[in-house]
Amino acid sequence: MRSIGLYLHIPFCRRKCLYCDFCSFPGRTGDYQRYLEALKQELRLRWNPQWQVATIYIGGGTPTVLPPSALAELLREIKTVARVQPQAEVTVEANPGTIDGPGLAQLRAAGVNRLSVGAQSGDDRFLKILGRIHTTADVESTVALARRAGFTNINLDLIYGLPGETLDDWQQTLRWAIALAPDHLSCYGLQVEPGTPLQSMVREGRVRLPTDDEVSAMFMANTRILPAAGYKQYEISNFARRPRAGEAASGDYRCRHNLIYWRYQDYLGLGLAAVSTVAGHRWVNLDNLEAYLSAVAAGTEPTGMVEPLTPRQAMAEMLILGFRLTTGPDPEAFASRWGVSLAQVLGERVQPLLDGGFLREAAGTYRLTPRGMLVSNQVLTKLLAPLL
Repeated sequence: MRSIGLYLHIPFCRRKCLYCDFCSFPGRTGDYQRYLEALKQELRLRWNPQWQVATIYIGGGTPTVLPPSALAELLREIKTVARVQPQAEVTVEANPGTIDGPGLAQLRAAGVNRLSVGAQSGDDRFLKILGRIHTTADVESTVALARRAGFTNINLDLIYGLPGETLDDWQQTLRWAIALAPDHLSCYGLQVEPGTPLQSMVREGRVRLPTDDEVSAMFMANTRILPAAGYKQYEISNFARRPRAGEAASGDYRCRHNLIYWRYQDYLGLGLAAVSTVAGHRWVNLDNLEAYLSAVAAGTEPTGMVEPLTPRQAMAEMLILGFRLTTGPDPEAFASRWGVSLAQVLGERVQPLLDGGFLREAAGTYRLTPRGMLVSNQVLTKLLAPLL
């Protein structure tokens, strides 16, 4: 059996944020049911009985703009069609202000065991700048309601480097988030994507972004403040809490679904614009809603693009993703897949990066130091130059 991660994209939201370039649409409630039926049909079209599902991740968009009963029905269909491991991680993304206590209880009863809350900031000023529909009080309420509903694995998504944000502002957001006692924190630097309203605001001088040095200081604050509060960094942007007193020592709050991506393992993506990589083959679904719905209704797989990967490209991707992890690329998995060791592939390019304090060697592999993480793109470009 081939173990895979399963991702389902919900492209609907209540209002599109000013920084968002994801495939998502505000409103369009009349398309909800058609789209859910198409997701179920695509699963039936693509499912291979030789697969088993290790993780399920329902993302968006905002999945929780859908009725909780619809998400529960979607999960029931997955478990009917696919072979889902008994201890599978099942995550749903939730935006504060789009789900209440009974809805959270319904998701938990349906088998959702991990909730990822789109908090983004602990300061209402910055939430307004981003175009978010919620307040910090809404985040606090959602977390409290989720705990009451029985969720024991809650992630908060946060963004730093926001327009007008200072290091002190970001440190206050971190302290606010820690006080909510989530089990996992994802802290991403803001990306100003082309074609977004935020890009226009920056270009026209209506908002000012922090400098590179200020953003670097915010990143370093993550690596200092969160571990001191009991959160272990396991990936450049992700931190999982350590088990508390009385909990099983084996408790692991790392996102198992995202680990599938970073370890370059197989995943199947369903829905609009979803990406899949299985057995070395990659494809991307159609990103036009009507075209996607029509293709699935006609009984055809809604593939928009097939991306052929050469062995060299695949090897580079595996290393790029592996270096995001604080443990570095897995040397045994790499050698098993490619028949060559990390040291042979990376060669003499490693030593200057070790000497410069950007990499360190440990457990038969190489890991980015905090200094290396700050400039990871440049480090990996130098390290993997022959493969790129």
